[in-house]
Amino acid sequence: MMRRSFAAGCLVASATTLVACAGNSTDQGANTVVSATASPATSAEATASVQVSVPPAPVQTGAEQVRFDPCVDVGDDLVTRAGFDPATRERATAEGVSTLFTTIGCQFWRETLVDGEKYPTGAVSVTSSDLTLDDFRKNPGHSIFNSDPIGGREAVLYRTPQLDGACTASIKSSDGTFTVGLIVPPGPVAVPPPCDQIRQIAETFSESLGTD
Repeated sequence: MMRRSFAAGCLVASATTLVACAGNSTDQGANTVVSATASPATSAEATASVQVSVPPAPVQTGAEQVRFDPCVDVGDDLVTRAGFDPATRERATAEGVSTLFTTIGCQFWRETLVDGEKYPTGAVSVTSSDLTLDDFRKNPGHSIFNSDPIGGREAVLYRTPQLDGACTASIKSSDGTFTVGLIVPPGPVAVPPPCDQIRQIAETFSESLGTD
């Protein structure tokens, strides 16, 4: 049975912070792995190849809609190339619609087998929002360490100081921003620090944006 060494993947990338919740759980926890045999996504907007169906995104009520939904528009090929398991596709805990901003998207896991048991070596959230890149730049909770473009788009890479195992990249998009948040949990498997990985992972996922 797979172990989750931190809070069953309580992974939140928002305008204010990136939050990882600590704790232990198993497959029966809040982040149950979705079966790879689930029905394919049926969204009319889905153009990517996705083998796991997910619930619809939250209903948006604003005049301006977040149109790009990473849960249906980021294909399994990109998830695999980024080093994560597409069968773990599920709605991001960061999703939400409010009068201030809208965030929709997905999260994924990667795991490694150790002594016959699978241990998580990372969880990634991929979200689209109507926040601007300046919203992330000006947020006092973010410690920006790089502003080089990603995939030809403006971007910022930042740490959340109160969280040792988290790193994030926010990229300018037609909706506002496309954000990739990585959490690396403690455990028996040695992996590079999240900020050493975030650019390459974000570059891979950003390919889903095309040339919008």
